[in-house]
Amino acid sequence: MTTAPMANNSSQVQNNNEVNKVYQTSNLSIFKNIDGNRVPNPQHIRRLADSIRINGMKCNPILVNERMEVIDGQHRLMAAKEAKSFVYYIIVKGYSLSEVHTLNLNQKNWSKKDFMDGYANMGIESYIKLKEFVLKNTDFTFSDCISMCSNLSSSASFTSSQKYRANRVNVSTIKEVFEEGSWIGRNFDLAQVWANKIRMVKPYYAGYNKTVFVGSILALFSNDKFDFNEFLHKLKVQPVSMKDCADRQECKKLIEDIYNYKSRNKISLRY
Repeated sequence: MTTAPMANNSSQVQNNNEVNKVYQTSNLSIFKNIDGNRVPNPQHIRRLADSIRINGMKCNPILVNERMEVIDGQHRLMAAKEAKSFVYYIIVKGYSLSEVHTLNLNQKNWSKKDFMDGYANMGIESYIKLKEFVLKNTDFTFSDCISMCSNLSSSASFTSSQKYRANRVNVSTIKEVFEEGSWIGRNFDLAQVWANKIRMVKPYYAGYNKTVFVGSILALFSNDKFDFNEFLHKLKVQPVSMKDCADRQECKKLIEDIYNYKSRNKISLRY
């Protein structure tokens, strides 16, 4: 373990307090992965390795804790291994997975899928089940899969600790809970039933998996007046009636019109 050379001719540097030393090492086997970190991107590793071979290793230290677990810079470390190079690193005591998430949230380079993979790899059951659901339902967006597995057609899908905000659920709330690792999902079997039902619309509407339509149907599943089989029957009668809509309100209006086609008793599904 050797200290990398640092600038010492700057009055600004001399007047500042030293916080963490930067080290340099070629013994890359001393570093460990931390459970729950996101799955590395092989393409990114290859690009970094090529850059190291051409331009050399720049002084961009990876961060590790006192157990030599990588908190930030796992791609740089893996690229250094591939390029048979060294790395610079800083030891920050007390850092854990929480700091991994905080750092990557600030850098805006973690997606919801990264968090799902990380928590699934840690063995958190709800994230494992979500990952299985996502792999089985690749025709739906990741966010819509989360909504289905959260059973977000009604506020009853929230735990008691979340009910106080159930009446004003928004994307940022879901994102915050999901990324904290406290997302628990709800009835995954019901989520699959919903996904299968929505997929039955595909022969009559190519946009069956668009978020506007999925969100509209999920909301209607909690409406006692709405019979999905009746809606499907009306679609068969009017096979080209379902169109793309600008928003959910417009989509619900169209679904209502299709649902009430040639019905004596018109039903309002929008409210």
